[in-house]
Amino acid sequence: MKLLKDIARLLVLTSISLSLIPLTTAKAADAIQVQNNTAITYSANDTSADTTGDSTSTTSASKVADSKTSEVNVTVLSGILTLEAVPDFNFGTMMQGTTAKLKNNTADVTGFDNATHPNSVGIDGNDTGLLEIIDSRNFSSTMPGFSLTATMGQLTTADGASSLPAILKLGSIPLLNSDNENISSSATDLKTNSTTIKSVNGSDAATTGTVIDLSKGSYNAGMVKANFNTPDSASLTIPGTSDNSKKSAKNMNSVITWTLSAKPNATN
Repeated sequence: MKLLKDIARLLVLTSISLSLIPLTTAKAADAIQVQNNTAITYSANDTSADTTGDSTSTTSASKVADSKTSEVNVTVLSGILTLEAVPDFNFGTMMQGTTAKLKNNTADVTGFDNATHPNSVGIDGNDTGLLEIIDSRNFSSTMPGFSLTATMGQLTTADGASSLPAILKLGSIPLLNSDNENISSSATDLKTNSTTIKSVNGSDAATTGTVIDLSKGSYNAGMVKANFNTPDSASLTIPGTSDNSKKSAKNMNSVITWTLSAKPNATN
């Protein structure tokens, strides 16, 4: 009787054990599946899982490349000395017998026309105040040197019916290269000359001002520039007196001629 009870108890425990195994495995698989949102496959000889996501294949049209072309243009100098840029000067509104500092570099040439009044307008000036020279004569260990001078005509109206003498004074401005560093080849910085340029005044002849005078070996090759764009960089004087009882406002213009001269590389 006792033996029968033991056998019955063993059968019950075995039945319970068999029913629990698939239930536990199913719950574990379901838990992993929900957590990773993937289908899981187990290998009989491997305990690692191989997962495959629910990816959706999307095919998009190839993007067509868009291309355009442009130009690069440059003039390459070698062994040449050139005057690249000269400034315009505007001194605003003045009276005869007064002096004014530079206002800006935008010249008012309204009504002036070289076609009808030759040499009444300087056609090469810029409105930034830039004076620029390029010295590419780098065929020797020291640069040969050069000078830049300027002359000025009288102030005239567009129709040429009225003219006045004028005196232009230019300040001493640092001479810089393309990196805005002084061009000097020594510890002493180089500058333009502080100079006075006079137009014809009655019996007094016009005078020439030497703006730059660089000697051999004193500077480095390449760009040489100065910026005449501050009030203290230039001033204009209109000498004489006027009859202020007569009302008038005349826009007057004077042409400056800049002359660049190379110094010889060797002298005898």
